[in-house]
Amino acid sequence: MRRAGTVLGTGVVLAALLGALAVVSWAARDRAPFGPGSLAAVERAVTAAGLRVCATADVAHDLPGGSLGGRAYEVAATCPGAAVTVVVDRFASPGARDAAARRFESLTRPRGSGAVLTVADATVLLPGTGDEDTRRRLRAALVGEGAR
Repeated sequence: MRRAGTVLGTGVVLAALLGALAVVSWAARDRAPFGPGSLAAVERAVTAAGLRVCATADVAHDLPGGSLGGRAYEVAATCPGAAVTVVVDRFASPGARDAAARRFESLTRPRGSGAVLTVADATVLLPGTGDEDTRRRLRAALVGEGAR
């Protein structure tokens, strides 16, 4: 009788571990390969989406994990027009970039109020505000540039 209980207990523990592994695998977001060129990739995506950069501003973020700074883009179909502000933050390592992306994702609440992507050495924050068509087109073009 004791042997049957041990086998059953072991089976339950193994099933729980496999279930936890499946949840972690499902929840983990795939990230873009790390490398240089994030700002150029974002600018190519803007052009590929048929959009225009109406304004830019270099930003120096003192983010945990060591942001190298970045750039904010105001993007629209026509300037002036219904714009979306996109913030790109560059990082020195893939671990720092991915940790920042996870932090941004946890702050993007409620769900659907924005998107956080990674491309090259950067995170790309597409807030849920601004023109929906511009956001949709830009996100698709960023994915075409390798963003995830």
